[in-house]
Formats: sequence, C-alpha cells, structure tokens
Amino acid sequence: MKKAIVIGGGFSGCTAAYMLNEKGFNVTIIEGSSQLGGGVRTMSYYGHPYTYGPHHLLCDLNEMYIWEYFEKFLEMRELKHHTLTFVGSDSEFYTYPIHADEIKEMPDYDQIKNELENKGDVSKSTNFEEYWVNSIGNTLYDKFIHTYSEKMWDVKNNQEIDEFSFSPKGKTLQTGSKQCFVGQKKIGYPVRLDGYNTYFDKTTEGVDVAYNSVVKQFDLENKRVKVADEWMAADIIINTASIDSVFDYCYGELRFIGRDFQKIILPVENVFPDPYHFVHYANDEPYTRIVEYKKMTGYKSKNTLIGIEYPSNKNKLYPYLTTPEIERANKYKELIPEDCYTLGRMGTYHYDNMDIIVKEAMKLMKQI
Repeated sequence: MKKAIVIGGGFSGCTAAYMLNEKGFNVTIIEGSSQLGGGVRTMSYYGHPYTYGPHHLLCDLNEMYIWEYFEKFLEMRELKHHTLTFVGSDSEFYTYPIHADEIKEMPDYDQIKNELENKGDVSKSTNFEEYWVNSIGNTLYDKFIHTYSEKMWDVKNNQEIDEFSFSPKGKTLQTGSKQCFVGQKKIGYPVRLDGYNTYFDKTTEGVDVAYNSVVKQFDLENKRVKVADEWMAADIIINTASIDSVFDYCYGELRFIGRDFQKIILPVENVFPDPYHFVHYANDEPYTRIVEYKKMTGYKSKNTLIGIEYPSNKNKLYPYLTTPEIERANKYKELIPEDCYTLGRMGTYHYDNMDIIVKEAMKLMKQI
C-alpha cells in the first residue's frame, strides 16, 4: 500500500487525509497540537461553543456538490448572513455590504450622491484604495473601508494592497435585499453544537495521527520529513503548513496577519438584534469585529458569548494580498518537487475558505 504524509491536521489536512485514504493510501498526519481542526475546531467556554472567528460554510450556488460533500459528514442547516458596520463619524450602525437605501439616511447624503454620480473608472484602479474610491467615492470609503482595512491588514496605507480582485461580501454597493451573498452563495453551519468536530473525527478514521509533533526538517526531493529524531518517508507528501517554512525561508519569510481573540460572557440572552450575528468596527478602536456565537451555533442559554477580534502578528491567518508577497509565494511553489503538494491558506498563500479548500483538494486528488 502506498504511503502519504500530511503536514498539519487543520481543516485542509483532515480533508486531504480523508481523500487520500479513500484513494487507498496509508495516511499519517503530522499535527503540532493535541487536537485536530486548527482554528475551525469548536471549543467550549463555560458551556458556550465557539471557534476562533466565525466559520460558516460559504458555498457557491453553482457548486452545490461542495454542500453535498459536507453533508456526508455533518447535518447542515442553512443560515441567512447579515452583518453590520459601526460608523463612528455618524454614530450609527449600518448594514454591510453598504446598502443603497441606507445611504439616503446618512447626514452627508448629498455629498455621497454627488460622488457616486461622478465616481472614477474602476477598471483603472491600481490598488485597494483606488478600487474602493472609484467604486463608491471618498466619503463612503472613509466611513466603511479606509480605517477598517488598514487596521485589519496592519498597513499604513491601503495603497500597499495591490491585489484587489476580491470584493467583501460580493458587492461594493448593494440594492434590494440586505442579506449578504443573495443569489450567489448558500451559507450553512453544522447543526451539532460541537460544530465541525465530527468532520475531523470522521475524515481521520483509518488515518494515523502523530499529535504534538513538529517537522524539524523537510527533504521533499526524497519525499521524507524529520519528526523528532526520526525520518519519515512516503510516496506522497501534502503540506498545509506555511510554504516558506518548508523551504527554510530561503526567499525570506512570507507576511501574514493573524488575530487575537477575547471572549466575554454577558448576562443577556442576545446582544445583537436579529438577524445580525457579527459587527465590523470601522473606526480607531483596536478591534475589527465582534461575533455573537449563539447566532451561528444555535446554543441556548440565558447568557451569551461574544468574541472580540484584534489584529495580531502572533499567528498566521490571512496572507497579504500584495504583489511582492504573492510573487515570493509563487517562487516557493516552484520548488515543490513531483509527488509533493501544498494546500490551504498557509500552504498556498491564498485567502481560501472551506469550500475552496474542498474544491482544491478534489482537484489535487485527480493529479495523484
């Protein structure tokens, strides 16, 4: 039987391990912690289930086979995705994405209206700031995007971000429904209070997991890794760790931004009004987002748990969308030899959600 080694037992690693096992490989996961799932794993804080950040499933309506894949392991329920942004200059909470109806209620509507009627050419945008200013004008950009994005990415100026093909929540200015991703995606979350934990259990059935184990040295040319003082060899290696670490940072360290999370239980049944389950903060407060977990998990309690997210350099959650960093990551990818692959946000240096990881893993299996 052919052997496969998967580096990392987060969502990407467990997904890859499952698919390799299905193909008949003898699979071993090398996991640095004592549990599987990484940031997607559901934990409990005085009975309240939570994850490090919201991890709802976003599934493109034309790719419902991804939803069906999840239902092999989990009972899923559909969520309606609604978010708010607190705009300090107006001392007001507004729907996000920015909604055309709500701008009419803003104190500087006349100025906003004039900017929307005379906005720039989006196709000529060369950076994130220009993209948004050309899409919605300076006033709305300053209210919703300017400080939030600089805070989120820990940059001095949004002009540093020159890869801007994405658009948060799918649109820059929304009309009609105030629900996110209408007509674009189906949004879901597991019914069980332990979230995706069952997924990690089921996808690793028949898989060997080396917990609390760290790869000290990679030798991909010979398809082996050194764990503790022992070399482990395989026919296939799939990496989900940061790709620069695999090659000993020979081109320099890739830039990531992470998050610190503060958990607070409050003596009320709910904090946010229905149907909202998280709020962005687009001002000079140090945090970017507050999540009310009950709105996703379905947990019942007279109290509620909120998670406050702060930008941090202590962990690696989001790759930087800048040309120099993307080019550096691509140079690392060119070093990957035959029968070795990389997957997930850190492994590919791409802002992938769970649906994309499953899709990419399925494509990967066709190459193996």
